[in-house]
Amino acid sequence: MPWGLLATACVLGATGAWAGSRSVSALHERRVQLEREAAESEARVAELQALREAMARRLRVLEQQHQTAREEALSAAAACAAPPAEPPPAQGRAEPRRTTKGKKAHRR
Repeated sequence: MPWGLLATACVLGATGAWAGSRSVSALHERRVQLEREAAESEARVAELQALREAMARRLRVLEQQHQTAREEALSAAAACAAPPAEPPPAQGRAEPRRTTKGKKAHRR
């Protein structure tokens, strides 16, 4: 009987050691997987930050272009709404008056 008990204890010990090593191995694999996912996540965050900065720069450029176009449109509208400038005075002699065509009018 003591040999059977010893054999059972050895089998249980070996099984426990095997299960423990599997557990440690699983924990190690999980740690490696989490480290890899963390590195990928950090890379994605850096990529998104670069994209955000590029979009912010593009937005500033578009806002400046919009402001410039708006100012140009307002100045063009103001120029159209302003009363027309008077034509410059004619130089030289004035045009002669045209006489009526046809029969001569009687003078009184």
